[in-house]
Amino acid sequence: MAVMHLKFTPPFRQLTSGALAILAIGLLTSCQSTANRSSSDSRKQTEALKRLEQRLQQLEQRVKAPLSASDQGNRVPPGPIKSITFRSGTADDRVRIYWANGERTDLPCTLEQGTWACG
Repeated sequence: MAVMHLKFTPPFRQLTSGALAILAIGLLTSCQSTANRSSSDSRKQTEALKRLEQRLQQLEQRVKAPLSASDQGNRVPPGPIKSITFRSGTADDRVRIYWANGERTDLPCTLEQGTWACG
């Protein structure tokens, strides 16, 4: 009697080979998309830096430009303060600032939660 050897491949081995092939394809495609993503990220970062540089230049130009009289609004006059007074308990609670150049500034005040707020 002759003995016949049948080669039997278990189903999990076939499954493992197929899974490895799918995994290899997945890894290859993810490497490609990572490379594409990194170049895209680099491009976005470069564009963001350019926008920041432009904004910085605009702000520097605004700082260097002299203020016109219309831009000054109710700003503090230049120079030292001569004295400051605080008035409370009246109809017009305020802080009054007397400037060395003779001008004065009134800041209205209110009492909020036990703290005076002026300005």
